[in-house]
Amino acid sequence: MSKITILAGDFPSGNGHFSFRNFTLPGDSNHYLCETVNINQLESFNRVNRQMVTMLGVGERTERMLEDLTQDHVLFMARLKDKRRFVGLTDSRTFDKMIQARRIEGNKSEALTKAPSAA
Repeated sequence: MSKITILAGDFPSGNGHFSFRNFTLPGDSNHYLCETVNINQLESFNRVNRQMVTMLGVGERTERMLEDLTQDHVLFMARLKDKRRFVGLTDSRTFDKMIQARRIEGNKSEALTKAPSAA
């Protein structure tokens, strides 16, 4: 299980995880509940830069985190099919895993839509 940090968006800021094909995101402000989002539920998933995140008007805590970024950190933005969004931070290895999982799931979906019907 790989760690991600939610910085801004329609989910509360806090720690989350990515494993296999699922994001586990904070679901409430107290972090007692969480929400699991499958990679198939993503409409878009892109790497972003620090300036883009700053334009969102993030809090002081997030500003401090952005100042301490290293080369290994990756900022990304995800938009779900239900139009909710979040900006996250993770290490480059985890980001590569997310990209690979999204690519694999996309190929599976394409294969299912192109398969001939049994009728």
